[in-house]
Amino acid sequence: MVKTQLESDLKKTISDLGYSVADIVCDIPKNPAFGDYTTNIALQLAKQEVGNGKQNPLDIANQISSWFMVHGSSKDYLDKVEVAGGGFINFYLNTEALMKNIHLVCNYSLFVNPQIDLEGEEKKKILVEYASFNALKPIHVGHLRNITLGESITRLLESVGNEVYRVTYTSDIGLPSAKVVWAALKSPEAFRKAEKSDLNEKISFLGKLYVKGNKYYEEEKESKEEIDEINTKIYQGNPDLVKVWKEVLSWTFEYFAKVYQLVGTKFDAEFLESEAAVIGLPIVRDNIGKVFKEDQGAVIFPGEEFGLHNRVFISSLGNPTYEAKDMGLAKLQYQKFPFDLAIHVVARDQEEYFRVIFKALDLLDHDLGNKERHLSYGYVILTSGKMSSRKGNVVTLEEVLKLVKEKVEEIMKDHKELNGEEKQQVIDTISIGAMKFSILKYGSQTDVTFDIGKSVSLEGDSGPYIQYTYARAKSVLRNANYNYQPEIVAGELELEERRLLHKIEVFQTVVSDAARDFNPTSLTSFLLEVAKTFNLFYQKHQIIKANEKAEFRLALTCAVAVILKQGLYLLGIEAPERM
Repeated sequence: MVKTQLESDLKKTISDLGYSVADIVCDIPKNPAFGDYTTNIALQLAKQEVGNGKQNPLDIANQISSWFMVHGSSKDYLDKVEVAGGGFINFYLNTEALMKNIHLVCNYSLFVNPQIDLEGEEKKKILVEYASFNALKPIHVGHLRNITLGESITRLLESVGNEVYRVTYTSDIGLPSAKVVWAALKSPEAFRKAEKSDLNEKISFLGKLYVKGNKYYEEEKESKEEIDEINTKIYQGNPDLVKVWKEVLSWTFEYFAKVYQLVGTKFDAEFLESEAAVIGLPIVRDNIGKVFKEDQGAVIFPGEEFGLHNRVFISSLGNPTYEAKDMGLAKLQYQKFPFDLAIHVVARDQEEYFRVIFKALDLLDHDLGNKERHLSYGYVILTSGKMSSRKGNVVTLEEVLKLVKEKVEEIMKDHKELNGEEKQQVIDTISIGAMKFSILKYGSQTDVTFDIGKSVSLEGDSGPYIQYTYARAKSVLRNANYNYQPEIVAGELELEERRLLHKIEVFQTVVSDAARDFNPTSLTSFLLEVAKTFNLFYQKHQIIKANEKAEFRLALTCAVAVILKQGLYLLGIEAPERM
């Protein structure tokens, strides 16, 4: 990647011209016609006074451009430098510099271990908490966004050299659990029948229990009092209630493990609310009068004093709330994984909640509170509307995945190259990849309306389109019995060839930017551009039968395949060799 050398040479040029050295940022132009990299440094320098006063950014840009091509090592990798309107400077790499990336990529030098060594970038220990669901509820397609976003962010952060800890935090105790236990005790025969059923039936049964418990809790005073009492007794360790509670939890944890395996996620640790409660409750009690205060029999954090809102940390019944548990969770997570940063991937309706939590943590332990961050995301909406576990209008992840698989099977029904178990494996890979990509292609703050038909399309902005492009590239390489040869000559480049070389050059920058911004969406856009550019190249130019350009085009195809596979990996998506 030339970017690091380019920014270093720019820094020296600016210093030689008598300007104060500022932060140098070279970006990737949105339009490839404007070079491989561009910078607005001249606009920044125009604000400085040099000699007789401030200068026009166009004059500075021309000055930098002229100096840049005459002095230093820039001539070794640049074809030309152009000044664009407003003072932007565009840099065009020469073919030799671009070709070096093919050698790196086709030799897998960058991708054996998917890490990019970014010079000057501080490596951190980062804890990412995701898939933190309420136990005793089914996982729906909205939860897939949480898992998919969290997994992709961990892979991106790892790819730029950070040490990342994957953790989940399960809500296993509290009112939701008490509602399920209450409903189970009210339906003893159905509960005994469920004990003997398979896992899917158990989870479906738990969902019905939760809807029933929630309904009665909200509508009947007597039932509410009974559920509140069960909640307190579970905290106190009542053996009869704890036995039922632990049994239904065991069903949930078995179900969660199945889902995690399905989506390809493994965790370094799983934290439980019941564990955090034991730590958080005394922390809050010990800080009454310092951070927290008593209010009408409860213990609250006076958020209004800090421009936030007040929240209850210990209920009037003496039970710790989610807020108190989060005080304990922060301690538990930091003890197990001493991190520089903790990222909590949680839906955006909890933004105000986390502002209060982080402020309370900051007052308890400033250093720890300063390391916490909430990464919020919008909802996934089906065409039938928003889902709610409380109301029971949930479409489970498995149900949606089944529909997606049916669509994929229909698309692949006439496929001759695959059959049997291998074909089913490819269908599974495409289906889960389609669902993940259809979520990640939208910015995390955007609500997503999940469209099954569009998600599996082999044309347009879908995961299967990129997977298909990868499989096409691998097919070309198989048909050519290709083995990479480092001594290749590109000759005069066609437009599509140069644009593919540009994509290979900037891949590391795209990945590092996505990691820095916790934004997989920018990577999805990039991979779609690579796939579209390669498919246009494939349609317009011969590859295997290209005579003197065959070796170069095969090497280019090889590099594209590696980039696509590596990019899909960073999104948490597998790349099938055949489709």
